[in-house]
Amino acid sequence: MQIESTKLIYSAFSGTYYNILEEDITLLDVGQIPLKKSPPSSCKKCHGRGHLGRDKNTYAYHICNCIRKNVDFDFIKKIEKDSLNPYKE
Repeated sequence: MQIESTKLIYSAFSGTYYNILEEDITLLDVGQIPLKKSPPSSCKKCHGRGHLGRDKNTYAYHICNCIRKNVDFDFIKKIEKDSLNPYKE
C-alpha cells in the first residue's frame, strides 16, 4: 500500500490554500502556486493570509512576500520539464 503524496497550493485568484495530489498538478491553471510549506501566521504584513489585498480591476490578490519565499521552484521546473517531454515513461 503506497500513500499518495500531496502538494500545498496557493490560489492567487481565491486567496486560499489547498492540497492536491502531485499527479494532478498538471491539471491546474494559471494562478495556482505550489508551495514548499505554508507561510507563517506571524507574518507582519499578511498575518498568514498570503495576500495583502485584492486588485479591484483583475480581482487577483496581491501576493505577500512570505508566499514568494515559499514558492517551490524546483517542483515548477519539474512540471515544465515533464510537460515538454511528451514521451515520458
